[in-house]
Order: sequence, then structure tokens, then C-alpha cells
Amino acid sequence: MELRIDHSGPVPLASLRGEIRSEDAVTFLEELHPLVAEPDSRLAIDLSQVEFIDSSGLTSLINVVTRARLAKGRAILVGPTPFVSGVFEVTNLNRWFEIVDTLDEVRKAFSPLA
Repeated sequence: MELRIDHSGPVPLASLRGEIRSEDAVTFLEELHPLVAEPDSRLAIDLSQVEFIDSSGLTSLINVVTRARLAKGRAILVGPTPFVSGVFEVTNLNRWFEIVDTLDEVRKAFSPLA
């Protein structure tokens, strides 16, 4: 798994690439938890280049989103690949996660008028 975090926009963007597996869980959480730990934090997680995710990867995503929600913040998943979308559907996590297709939708979701 490759993880790149971009702080240049109005919302931090974590871009993931490759496969999210159990061996990536510690790195994933160490990098993303601080971004959602503060009250009213906002984070976009780009999944458009994730080819595979296992149960540990799902657990990591759940942990980050849960931490954001506990801090009264939001973490939005962006553009999951068909494989990842399929995993979300099979596990019914597509109903639990906030998922959008594009970064423009993230900007709209985080705008003060949304």
C-alpha cells in the first residue's frame, strides 16, 4: 500500500494506492488517526487506486471513520474501485460509510452550505 497525504486543499486528502492488507494496518492508523482526532476534523480518503482490501483494511477504514465521528468530524471515502465497492456492498458497509464518486463531491459535502 502506498499512502500519500495532501494538505494543500481545504480538506486533507489521503490517497491510497495498491492493496490494503493486514500488514498495512499500523501504518494506516498511525498516519490517519491524527488527522481525525481533533473536534470537527475533516478528511477525504481517495480509494480510486486501491486494487484490493482485506478484512484488516476494512477494519482500519472503520477505525478512522469511527474516530472522526467520535470527534464530531467527518471522513468521506472517494471513488472506490469496483472491487472495493463490491466489498462494501457485500458487507453492507456502503450504508455505513459516507462515499462519494469525485473530489468535487467532497468539496460540496464539506462546504458550509452543505
